[in-house]
Amino acid sequence: MFELASGLPSEPQLRLIAQVLHTGGQAWVYWPAEETIERVDNERWLSLRRHVKAVKWMKRIGLPIDRAVTTWHRAPTGLRWIYRGEFPVRRSDILVKLTLLTLRAQPVPLDRPACGGDVLRLAGVGLYLRTDYWATGRDDERMSRVVAELAAISERVVCLTPRHDRLLDGMGVQQVVMDPPRLTAGEDAIVLAPTHYGPIVKAACQTLRPAFLYERICAGQSVGAELSQVLGIPYIVEYPGSDVMLREAIDGMAPFYPELYARAEELALRQATIIVAGSSNLEEHVTARGVDAARVLVVPGEAGLGVQLRTFVEGQAGATRHANSIETGDSYKDQIQRQWNRNPVGSQHAGTSQPRTLEWFLEVERHRYRVYAPWMPETMEFAHHAGHEVLEIGGGLGTDLAQFAMHGATVTDVDLAAGHLQLAEENFRLRGLRGRFVHDDAESLPFTDNSFDLVYSNGVLHHTPHTARVVREIHRVLRPGGRAIVMVYAEHSWHYWRKLVWLFGVKEGMLERMSMGEIMSRSVERSANEARPLVKAYTKSGAQALFQAFDRVEIVQRQLLAEELPSGLQWTLPLSERMLGWNLIVKATKPGDGRKASDVRN
Repeated sequence: MFELASGLPSEPQLRLIAQVLHTGGQAWVYWPAEETIERVDNERWLSLRRHVKAVKWMKRIGLPIDRAVTTWHRAPTGLRWIYRGEFPVRRSDILVKLTLLTLRAQPVPLDRPACGGDVLRLAGVGLYLRTDYWATGRDDERMSRVVAELAAISERVVCLTPRHDRLLDGMGVQQVVMDPPRLTAGEDAIVLAPTHYGPIVKAACQTLRPAFLYERICAGQSVGAELSQVLGIPYIVEYPGSDVMLREAIDGMAPFYPELYARAEELALRQATIIVAGSSNLEEHVTARGVDAARVLVVPGEAGLGVQLRTFVEGQAGATRHANSIETGDSYKDQIQRQWNRNPVGSQHAGTSQPRTLEWFLEVERHRYRVYAPWMPETMEFAHHAGHEVLEIGGGLGTDLAQFAMHGATVTDVDLAAGHLQLAEENFRLRGLRGRFVHDDAESLPFTDNSFDLVYSNGVLHHTPHTARVVREIHRVLRPGGRAIVMVYAEHSWHYWRKLVWLFGVKEGMLERMSMGEIMSRSVERSANEARPLVKAYTKSGAQALFQAFDRVEIVQRQLLAEELPSGLQWTLPLSERMLGWNLIVKATKPGDGRKASDVRN
């Protein structure tokens, strides 16, 4: 057993592991901080060697190039501020204060909505806060839409802003215009703004005693997060993304205070009760920084923010009260149950519709097949299994399983999360479809041998502690000639190497203190109770080895969005997706001639 001091073994450790394997021995690697042990076979050793070599190259060549580019862009910024008569100095005192606040950060829970007339409302006054006095007012219309959404679910909203907004006057919303700290908008003025706005906002909070404080976080601003912590006020933040905040504050130039901006942003995210993100990409960025995914609400645009926010608060308060759990005796499986019961997969893409309605399920479906994965219906063969017995492992909301059912299959859903099963069953009921829903563990399926013509699983097996055991169960319950269609994450993918290894592992230094498995758990999946369920990624050869008991194993690669590629390479998307997609889809046939399965398209 080799104890690792960082996320990857050293080169001497790699050589020793190779010697152990060459002599027929067994080797394990151990991450003491994570209390994780992993067996290393030949396939895993090759993967570790690839990682060590790639990270070594990234540190020696990639990081210096990245720093040089940053320095090159930073020079004009410094000259600009010097020309204006402002030469920024290091604000170590502010950084220390932000660090201490971040260490003490603890989200303050929101009270459940109370009935007010015909609708549920958040009791008390809502306080909307903006301290970005340097902004030009070009987004005032968007701000007024957000305030209107908040007013619809609150008894009253009061706005504290650095400038008067005539649109809010027409809504009858009370405004308090705060004088700017300085007439100029240099970086020194920006980072010192909290010392000016802090007493003003604190006095307003002590007078109004708001039920919640809503803030669109901006570069270097920490007033809302600090007062939430000090006064115990629930804190809702709108997260536009780090790049957007810097662009708005300093015209996108390289900042003099990157550490300070990053720490103020981290404080806001750690203290936030709810984080409103405008896209799934922003959600991934937030959760990759260790923020609980159950606190992130994805709202594309401002429309419907109020309804979704109210529903989100209701769900936070009691989403798991009636969800049953299976006693598995496995901590990883227990984490998975708690995660998906509290935070149903795909529900963040439901838009503005009322949860658990037919339109809500249809919005999830439209996003899945039109925006996220247009390739899925054909690749997953939804229309090619009429008359077959289909089992899905981990059906989530039942979106994919419904496609098989609508095309004539007899379907069964087995899921470890009772909350998922309840939603999937409701989805089928609203669509007028029939299905069987079973609460059980895929590592020990409650079905007799040779029961199904197709076993389907999309994005589930890479979360199981004993994936090979699940594959053996799939083989057992399939009829001879039956098919398995299974998606797992791909190690050789753009998402894995660019985002997880380069951005998080190397640039943010996460590989210095944690394994790639831990990085994936933090960035790919997060639970509602600070658990970090297991996440694995596979090479094609590794996936092939999992299904070695099957015949005619075919593996295709999919799932890459245009916005993930540099703008100059987006025209290569069709080819890039097939070579660098985040999903490996394994299609395998059980040996033998099955009567029903034999006519399935290969």
